[in-house]
Parts: sequence; structure tokens; C-alpha cells
Amino acid sequence: LIGTVVALWLGIGATLPIDKSLTLGLFQIDSTVKYHDVGI
Repeated sequence: LIGTVVALWLGIGATLPIDKSLTLGLFQIDSTVKYHDVGI
């Protein structure tokens, strides 16, 4: 399941300009980290 999500995410990122895909990726990671911090 996780592999599928990653494959789709990378597939979407590959279709975007590199700067936008990096921005989205960093935003996603940042949101995940903040979410886990709140959960803890």
C-alpha cells in the first residue's frame, strides 16, 4: 500500500517542474513531521 502511494507520488512529481515537485515534497514531509509531533 505504501509502495503504491510512493509510486503515485513520484509519478505525479515527475510530471511537475523540479522546483514545484521539491516544494510539494518538502511541504508533505514537513506536514507529516508536524502531525507526528502533535500526535506525540
